[in-house]
Amino acid sequence: MKYSGNRNLVVLIVSLLILFLFSACMRDKLFMSDQSSSKGSDEPFPITIMTTSFTKNPAGSESPVVKAIEEFTDTKLNIKWVSNSSYDDQMNLILASGNLPDLMLITSKSFSVVKAARNGAFAEIGPRLDNYKNLRQMNRIVMNNILIDNKLYGIPRMRPLGRYGAIYRKDWLRNTGLKEPETIDDFYNMLKAFTCDDPDKNGVDDTYGLILTSSTVSLDIIQTWFGVPKVWGENSDGELVPAYLTEEYMESLYFLRKLYEEKLINQDFRFFDPMLFNDPFVNGQAGCIVDVLDRANTLSSRMERLELNDAEIGLFGAVAGKKGMRSLSTSGYNGFYVISGEGKSNDEIDRILQFMDKLNEREAQDLLYHGIENRHYIVQDGTVIRQTAEGVSETERNDLSMLLTFIPRDLTTPVETDELRKLIAKVQSENEKILVSNPAESFTSEIYHEKGNFLDNLVNDARIRFITGEIDEAEFKNIIDTWLENGGEEYIREINMYYRETKEHKINPGV
Repeated sequence: MKYSGNRNLVVLIVSLLILFLFSACMRDKLFMSDQSSSKGSDEPFPITIMTTSFTKNPAGSESPVVKAIEEFTDTKLNIKWVSNSSYDDQMNLILASGNLPDLMLITSKSFSVVKAARNGAFAEIGPRLDNYKNLRQMNRIVMNNILIDNKLYGIPRMRPLGRYGAIYRKDWLRNTGLKEPETIDDFYNMLKAFTCDDPDKNGVDDTYGLILTSSTVSLDIIQTWFGVPKVWGENSDGELVPAYLTEEYMESLYFLRKLYEEKLINQDFRFFDPMLFNDPFVNGQAGCIVDVLDRANTLSSRMERLELNDAEIGLFGAVAGKKGMRSLSTSGYNGFYVISGEGKSNDEIDRILQFMDKLNEREAQDLLYHGIENRHYIVQDGTVIRQTAEGVSETERNDLSMLLTFIPRDLTTPVETDELRKLIAKVQSENEKILVSNPAESFTSEIYHEKGNFLDNLVNDARIRFITGEIDEAEFKNIIDTWLENGGEEYIREINMYYRETKEHKINPGV
């Protein structure tokens, strides 16, 4: 009994000692935790970013530009650069893994991206934007274009909506005695003159009017001038119909067929590599390109290098058809950034949005686009006149412009420019008054995911075959019937279901 009592006493003492030590340990841990929490609130907010690079040596963590951005935004950045050539593959692998960085560039609204959004991979940001002075001014057309199930998950890298138009040889037009086209008939007459009236005055029949390639963009732009909607258009009953079911679509096809028959366009266009788009223009074979207006800069540079001093470039945004002046709208963005929705608190999401909002201040835009003044560029009379001071590596600022979203607009210090660049900007701005956008761009179609490639290829092939005279109108319409019978009718019903929901409930992204 005596032994037993002593043993119990020992056990009690040991237990009390363990409890004391555990309590002291927990108290120290809580104290250290409080210290850590307090310290963390004063430290830069860490953000991991995955985005694309176009150079072999993108800016690293030691770049003075990255450090300046971190100081301006009170953050610590860990940027994972992925080569543009493999970015989509890497993006899809990350989405499949579910282990997303805090901030990630999404290149397109593919079905894998839609699926990830539906599974909660991204934070919904629409209802939060009112708290941010720059982000809340996001262009509503662009915002609509990146919605997924009528919810906003992304911060778009904004691009001009009115980028499309025609680039032509201004000296050729002057040689033929014509003025810049204002109507579709004027446009035809210009192409005819460029083909038949010896516009280069060399006495040889060696030119043609319009360059087309296997890309469909040029055809889409021209058809818009005729009144064709962008992908989907509303009919008199208030329902959406595919562009190729409109009267204007057929009318525009006959026009394009006429250009082909009269050899005003290159006869091999259906196989012509878009990478070679510029060559016939620069080489003096053809006088017009219908594409993004920015292409004029590249054309001008190549002509200068070849010392084609007599060559002049002109451009216009659109010509008038029966429905007046119309310009095909771009989607208005080049990818968008999403915030990981996994395990993120509201405070963390808001802190990342604060960072993205801050990047749209003039100072941050200049850092991302130009670098550090007097190190990477010099400003004179409010204009950047020289990039990168002598002895400074371009690596310090390489690819940082990939973080630019330009919301609500480009605030960077302008670069010394020429008259052509000013004209491009002017025409792009004018185009924004006459834009034709896709009213169904924000909808996510299950049927299109399953059959979209087949449906698109069927109609695009029929369009080319009609233009080249391989099929007539009746045969074209038979192909459209095949389109309708093989998923097209279901697709139309699905799109209109979404369209009615949007109109009836006046769904918006919460901003």
